Amino acid sequence: MNQGQPLDAAPPAAPAASQRRNPRPPRKTNAERAATEQEHLNLVMTAAHTTIRILVQNNCYAAVFGSLACNLYGNSRCPKDADILVFPPAGVTTDAEAIKRLLVATAPRQFYLKNARDPAATYRILWFHLPPRRRETKVDILIPGTSGMSLPVIPVPRIRWASGVPLAPFPFILLHKLKGWADHRDAPETFKRARQATDAADVRRLLEITTETRVLEMLAEWWKDQELFDEALQTDSVDRVRQYCLEFPGRAPRWRALGFDVPELTPPAATQ
Repeated sequence: MNQGQPLDAAPPAAPAASQRRNPRPPRKTNAERAATEQEHLNLVMTAAHTTIRILVQNNCYAAVFGSLACNLYGNSRCPKDADILVFPPAGVTTDAEAIKRLLVATAPRQFYLKNARDPAATYRILWFHLPPRRRETKVDILIPGTSGMSLPVIPVPRIRWASGVPLAPFPFILLHKLKGWADHRDAPETFKRARQATDAADVRRLLEITTETRVLEMLAEWWKDQELFDEALQTDSVDRVRQYCLEFPGRAPRWRALGFDVPELTPPAATQ
């Protein structure tokens, strides 16, 4: 018993529930967020450079697509990971899993494999990290002919370079980002459907890169380019453009300028 404390004194009040919880970390300033994004972009770029270097050493060439390619073409969003389309040497039969194992074997301190989220999956996820700090990013490896992906063997002269990274052509990036939006929108998995808003915004930003879209405006039916698009992607892209414009009527003029036949649309009442 504390000396001087009355016998009938009430016990000290328990802290409120809000006080017992761990306090929220302070919000980052705009400058801090920008620094964090730049640090992650540097990590993704290092992953891409390292991957490309090892591939070239093994007589493979490659093209980056997905969010990293979008960023290098001018999309302001920081990419989360690197998507790399790998072209094995002529006459060599391999698959994406073999390419991943090659990368891990060549640089085991930087690359490692994790099991996929789906326990029934037959593939593993490739990750890149920079010791000693535990900064890491995913590296998606794909090869032409992957089922349902519409991935061609892109001719070397059509691959562009930016910041030391080989890029798939802009029209390829645009229509595959549109495909990603449609695939995620229609996916049964909740975590995939959650990505559709990001995809839709990426498509909008790509449509605003006028240095690239002006070139497409001068090309008749550029989405029928057989070097870049198989028949399925050519046909499906026309339908996906119309679906995209139904959800985002304000973006229909940009698709019309690119040569797509998009009917006049009335925005939904909720957005008027």
